[in-house]
Amino acid sequence: MERLEKFEKALKDILNEYEKLGKELEELRNEGKMKTTKFRELLGRKLVYSMIINIFKRYDLIE
Repeated sequence: MERLEKFEKALKDILNEYEKLGKELEELRNEGKMKTTKFRELLGRKLVYSMIINIFKRYDLIE
């Protein structure tokens, strides 16, 4: 697999995981579980993915 293909696959995985985390967090919010360890862990992971996505946006690699 070429380097560009690997990058595009990784980027797709990051975007999918970011969206998945958002849905999981929304479910926990709706259940009133915002102070749980799981919620905080997922929120931390979403923040990390958000920072990665922002780096890609800064270099115009994604919109």
